[in-house]
Amino acid sequence: MVYNRPMALARSLRSALSTIALIALASGCAVPVAASLDEPDANRVVVALDQSGIDASKEADPATEGKFRVTVARDDVGRALATMREEELPRPKVRGVLDAADRGQLVPSQAAEHAQLVAGLAGELEKTLTGVDGVLAARVHLNLPAREPLRDGPAPKATASVLLEHRGTTPPLAPESIQSLVSGGAPGVAAADVAVVFVPRTARANGGRTDLAHVGPITVARGSMNTLKVAFAGLAVVVLALAAATLALWAKVGRMRRERELELAAAAAARPQAGPRSVATSARGPGHPM
Repeated sequence: MVYNRPMALARSLRSALSTIALIALASGCAVPVAASLDEPDANRVVVALDQSGIDASKEADPATEGKFRVTVARDDVGRALATMREEELPRPKVRGVLDAADRGQLVPSQAAEHAQLVAGLAGELEKTLTGVDGVLAARVHLNLPAREPLRDGPAPKATASVLLEHRGTTPPLAPESIQSLVSGGAPGVAAADVAVVFVPRTARANGGRTDLAHVGPITVARGSMNTLKVAFAGLAVVVLALAAATLALWAKVGRMRRERELELAAAAAARPQAGPRSVATSARGPGHPM
C-alpha cells in the first residue's frame, strides 16, 4: 500500500488540474448583459459602462441578425446591471409613425387614422429628444383635435406637454428649444402651448473612478485584470502538472525498486543449497585426512 500513495496523489493532482483549468476558462469568460440592440443603443451602453469603470465590448448578436449585444467580464456583471438600471439602459423602443400605422384593418376609420398619426408623431419627437446627450427618458403628449370640415366656429386648440428626465441638475436642453422642436413637429401646436417639465436625476460620480484593479495583493490596470487572472491560473496548471509528473516518476521508481527486490528474492530462492557432505568437508577444511 505504500507504493500506491504516489499514484493516489497523482490522481488527486490531475483532478485539481482539471478544476484549475475550468476556473481559468471561467475567469476569462464574457457574459452578455444586453442583447438584440441597435448599434446606437449598444454604443450608448458601452459608453455608460466605460464611464463607470467597467470594461465592456460590443459584438454582433448571434441570436438576432443585424443586432448587437454588449458583454462584460463575469466579475463585473453585477456592477454593469446596476449601472444600466441607473442609466435606464437599454432605452425602451419608441413607436414612430410607421410603427403606429395599423396594418390589420382593411379600411381604417378616420378616428383610428388620426389616433395613429398622433401616436406616431409623439413617438418621433420622443426619439429625437432621447437622442440628445444627457437625456435619460422623454415622454411627449400631443393633443391634436381632429379637423371637422362641417363644423362651424374656430377649431379646438392644439396643445402638447413634454416630460424630460435628464442627468444632473442642469437640463441638456432649454425649455424654449423643446417648445420649438415640438411645435415644429406637431402641426397646429404653437410654441407657447407646449408645457415642459424637467425631472433631474443625480449626476453619476466619475471622480471616484479608477483605472486600477486588484488581483490579490497585485495592483494592475483594469484592462489587464482578466489577463492576469488567466496567467495565474495557467501558472497554477503548470505547477500542478510538474507536481503530478514528479509523483508519477516517484511511483515508477518505487515500482521498479520493488520489482528488483522481488527478482533478487526469487533468484536467491532458486540458488541450489549445499549438501551434508559438502558441509562436513567445509568444516574439516582442506587437507584434513579422511
